[in-house]
Amino acid sequence: MIRKILYLAIFLIFNTSMSQNNEIGFFLGGTNYIGEIGPTTYIDPFKYEGSRLDFFKNLDKINYAFGILYRKNFDNRISARIQLNYAKIGSNDNWNGSEKFRKQRGKSFSNKISGEIGIGIDFNFFEFDLKSEDIQKTPYVHTGFNFLRFDALHYPNGVNSAVKYASETTFSIPITVGYKIKPTRDFILGFEISAKHTFTDNLDGSYPNFENMQFYSQKPFGSNLSQDWYVFSGLTITYIFGSEPCYCPN
Repeated sequence: MIRKILYLAIFLIFNTSMSQNNEIGFFLGGTNYIGEIGPTTYIDPFKYEGSRLDFFKNLDKINYAFGILYRKNFDNRISARIQLNYAKIGSNDNWNGSEKFRKQRGKSFSNKISGEIGIGIDFNFFEFDLKSEDIQKTPYVHTGFNFLRFDALHYPNGVNSAVKYASETTFSIPITVGYKIKPTRDFILGFEISAKHTFTDNLDGSYPNFENMQFYSQKPFGSNLSQDWYVFSGLTITYIFGSEPCYCPN
């Protein structure tokens, strides 16, 4: 599945890159998770509960995301986006903002989204002309679908920290709002928040599924009527490329 999506992405880029309505760049930001473990704050990137003096010593505990993106602008309002991301998510029942029963339970997890490939559509609220020499700016929304690979987790008997037992794949639907500005002719800066609804309830290890699970793992907990969410919050920087097509007579 990942290979097919990559082939599609490469095909679209090379077949639409002749006109100056293409962007390529990167995303960098923080993540947070919404589910059965820890606080239920909807937007809380770079969650860190340790000493500020030890922040840089504990970068491996920070929830972050980064990726590359390509955007094809069909006109001044609508564009298609292809994005490849890597992210770390996690949560802890002992963090500030957790409900009392969760703090008493004391579970925690850390997970890697080792490959998220997304395809979707951006819609600009205002006209955003890439060819204009003037500063352009607009809020925008985005949605589509993502295919992702993540660590399948479980809680061994007597242990409150989740451990990996396999890798699994699933889909997610992003709901994104953002704001972007073109301060120069060639570059676009943006900030966006993207809440992603997954089709799994095991980003946190609460509903594992493997052979003989009952002998090695604690019972599932929480509600499986709603799936896990994760949220990306961060900055995008893209470069405008391509040459203007010539429609001059021969």
